[in-house]
Amino acid sequence: MKRIGYIAAQRIKSLKGQHICWDTADSDKTIRLNSRTYSVAASIIGVQTKPRAGVAMTDEIIGMESMPGINSGFTGKGIVCFKAEPYLGSTAGALSGDVRGYEVSLGKPSGAGTISGTMSGVKFINNANGTITGGIYPIYVLTHGDTLAWSGFAKLPDDDQIADDDATGTGTITGWIKVTVGSSTRYIYLYTAAPA
Repeated sequence: MKRIGYIAAQRIKSLKGQHICWDTADSDKTIRLNSRTYSVAASIIGVQTKPRAGVAMTDEIIGMESMPGINSGFTGKGIVCFKAEPYLGSTAGALSGDVRGYEVSLGKPSGAGTISGTMSGVKFINNANGTITGGIYPIYVLTHGDTLAWSGFAKLPDDDQIADDDATGTGTITGWIKVTVGSSTRYIYLYTAAPA
């Protein structure tokens, strides 16, 4: 096979009926996309994927899929599917906006058809079996890793829909949500109605 060290192209398209497969020859090498420093003061998007359906679909549309794993018969250390790590240099200047690891914006115009299922920012599915010594949780938060401690678990709007900051009175307790704080199991009570 002829070795090519550099390809300059505006567009790469697969042959009809074929996938495009990019593999590294060495197991310890990665496929890197735009892993570079930009020198133009413009909006930077490292990688963009916008698949759109132009026909009636009978299957789901998946923007991106990652399924790292360990094959049968092998052991390993851990698996990380996606790692978000926003970075600021040690002497970077001030930012006038937010820093986000992940941002989910749900949208549906009023003229679009009805969604029979649930629209959610994150969906957790538990397909685990066997022993998991450390437990299995939809969300796992570690203590802060530098000098600044977390400000709280979540920041919620005071909108009387998700949260209310000045409610009084209580309803009847009919349920609970189980959480683990440190090594202790605790329960958040659920009421039949929002307090007045």
